[in-house]
Amino acid sequence: MRTLIVAACLIAAPAHAQPGAQKLGPGDWYGIGQQVGPQGVQSTWTIELSLTGIDNAAISYPSLGCTAKLHRIMSTSNQIEFREEITAGNCIDDGHITAILRNNRLYWFWSKPSAGADASAVLYRDQPIG
Repeated sequence: MRTLIVAACLIAAPAHAQPGAQKLGPGDWYGIGQQVGPQGVQSTWTIELSLTGIDNAAISYPSLGCTAKLHRIMSTSNQIEFREEITAGNCIDDGHITAILRNNRLYWFWSKPSAGADASAVLYRDQPIG
């Protein structure tokens, strides 16, 4: 079975948000990614994401033994897109990530059409997965 890695992360970009709107910012995010196909869930893995500033994001996948650096492509106050660069482990490299902050959750989507793969996750701030 092909191993699929998903990465996502959010970094605040200089932007003016409307009053009460959520903004992306530094912090740690945790969750479980899933690759789902017509036959159902194909694989799951743990995600630990650390943001320390604009254009400085690191992510690890402890259950897969992979780490990655994320390169910001574009961002708004509550959405960001990245290109993923796997730096250690045997996971799919060079995926595209779209992540959206909504209701204190980070919803993100990973894809790499040339690999025939896509995945999604919901990440939560400061709540490590057991």
